[in-house]
Amino acid sequence: MKKILSIIFVSLLFGSTAYAGGMIGIKAGVGELDATKKGYTAGSNTYGGQSKAEDSEYGAIFAEVELPDISGLSLGIEYIPFSATISVDGNSSDSHATLGEHTTIYGLFTLGDTGAYVKAGYAMAEIDNVKANYVTTTINSHDDSLDGPMIGIGFQKELVSSVMGRIEATFTEYDDVSVTTTSNGSASVKKTADAELTTLTISLAKQF
Repeated sequence: MKKILSIIFVSLLFGSTAYAGGMIGIKAGVGELDATKKGYTAGSNTYGGQSKAEDSEYGAIFAEVELPDISGLSLGIEYIPFSATISVDGNSSDSHATLGEHTTIYGLFTLGDTGAYVKAGYAMAEIDNVKANYVTTTINSHDDSLDGPMIGIGFQKELVSSVMGRIEATFTEYDDVSVTTTSNGSASVKKTADAELTTLTISLAKQF
């Protein structure tokens, strides 16, 4: 579904010449991925939640087009060509997951001539190699996806002719991810986790 949505969006983005302009750029910065495993009940036992925050430097590429009929509004797509692994290690358990193929489609609205802008969109990513090892339970090679809304604010300025610089902060709240496990042959237990991503980046883009 993520790939289909991305293909459709790119087709709409670049399939028409009726645009006021646009840009293609690169960005770099830091992101903090906060993952929280929610508490659950297995049989007569109740287990509390567990959280983990992972900081990582990253880079991305993006493209935007300006809509001709709504002044200040652009549509864009961003892709992170790297993956990141988040791990939680404990005395009786350890969990690992790799996040990759992160794609965000968004709208961006500039606030007059101030240089400030706001943006909102939808982020999609793949989770690969999910592994959870417990004293009594092992989950291997469970793959899933992360999807959720993104909001952001930023400031942009033309540095030299047709070259735009930006500084930007975004926040993405992903939907829950669930796995079902069985411990020592007992009834299955559903375990749920959610994740949030906060980023701070700088960008350079070529306008056209």
